[in-house]
Amino acid sequence: MRAHVFITDKDTYPVIRDNSFCGVGIAGIPNTLDSVNDVNLNNGKKPYFKMIGDILGTRVGDIVFLYERQVGFHGIYKIASIPFFDPTPIGCIDGKWPLRVEIECLNYFPLPVPEDYLFSSKEYESKFWGWFYRKIQGPRGINTINPEAAESLIELLVKINGNAINKPIQIKPYSSANKSPIKLPLNQNGKVYLEDILRAWLIANIDKRERKDLREIFGPSEDLEWFANNVPYHVTKKNIDILCYHKNLKYTGYPLRYKFSVVELKRDTANDKNVTQVIEYSKWVTGRLAGSEIETVQPILIAFDFNDSAIQKARNSDFNERGFLLVKYTVNNNDIQFDIINYD
Repeated sequence: MRAHVFITDKDTYPVIRDNSFCGVGIAGIPNTLDSVNDVNLNNGKKPYFKMIGDILGTRVGDIVFLYERQVGFHGIYKIASIPFFDPTPIGCIDGKWPLRVEIECLNYFPLPVPEDYLFSSKEYESKFWGWFYRKIQGPRGINTINPEAAESLIELLVKINGNAINKPIQIKPYSSANKSPIKLPLNQNGKVYLEDILRAWLIANIDKRERKDLREIFGPSEDLEWFANNVPYHVTKKNIDILCYHKNLKYTGYPLRYKFSVVELKRDTANDKNVTQVIEYSKWVTGRLAGSEIETVQPILIAFDFNDSAIQKARNSDFNERGFLLVKYTVNNNDIQFDIINYD
């Protein structure tokens, strides 16, 4: 189960709920996608490409919960469109939320889940680790939550409400005709302009069946149970660039999570410190998520190139028997290609 939490408040929640869309953005964001791209390219510290990466991580059919600040989690909804750019004001939501997706109400529960319920037992605490670290690190308009957290939120909604009810007011379909597709600027002499762009592009394309290069790195797309970008794993601002869960039920008859891919991205040439960084992330995933089964964790470093110290560090790594994947990327013809390098 893939699921996301969109952040709202007492004013924006009813607008989102009643107009069948979710959005992310920030005050002062430009009102055209070209301007958004230009501003972030000129100032790499702007968060626009990070927000684009978050919205591009959604898929039609994903579950959505609406978190109302100071109130709790509302549900259950699902993603009903691919992401788009539209600054059209709707209700109190003006152009500061132009990165949007349409949503559909699946089950309307009148009573939300208070946030403190997420940490009311050790079992729930262990499942909502991502939400905990994100709250400590700071706000984010959309948060991709792990499958266990999504299942627990649904469970809590049922425990609190008993049953869903018919929605008491009319839900309107998303009505704006100003939607435009979200496109990323890619090429700067074979590299991406910014690392945030590489992350956003990869999370948008990671599960495409036809991409043989991505399938070589991440395996069959049907086995990608869950994936997310900028995954928080520490109270400080430490995030895993991309984390994937891989699941298979073909041979056992029941869902078996058999691998975790831990991905670090570098726009330029990677060094030995970057290899060490991926290993540290992989150790955390092993202990926290993989039940200490170290052989289920796959460290991956993707970069434009690798210096000798990085290759040597990867070659000498004894993290596990899977080995360490080094992957080169290249921007060509407004696309990104990936090649696993053989360093044996």
